[in-house]
Amino acid sequence: LAAAFTGQDAPPLPALGEVAVMMRRHAELLVHYMGEVRGCKEFRKHVAWYLKGFAAGGELRRSLGLIDTLVTLEDLLSRLDLSEPFPMTELGSPRGRQGSPRRVALPDGWLRDRDDLVVDAAAEIGVSGG
Repeated sequence: LAAAFTGQDAPPLPALGEVAVMMRRHAELLVHYMGEVRGCKEFRKHVAWYLKGFAAGGELRRSLGLIDTLVTLEDLLSRLDLSEPFPMTELGSPRGRQGSPRRVALPDGWLRDRDDLVVDAAAEIGVSGG
């Protein structure tokens, strides 16, 4: 986006090696903030998105979707063909969840007074979603 807004050419698309570096960093940050067990479990949700279109193989994908330590992640990432170019056929195809967008629902009376800048104290409770 930065290149588009400044009138520059788009940077080259990442090879699988660069994607693996991003995957590793993403997992490290999750582990830093959530601990290894929870962080690795959260990271699993993103494996398919990162590898979409790459020829990683079903067994390796399944194993990456079951990681429980950063050591395991590192071992599995080392098995990827890091020189594999970005799959151009995936450009423009959606990643992540697909389907109908969810209907937006605001709390009752939320827009009654558009000039009121005070946040209702109930918005701070843990079950409010806010």
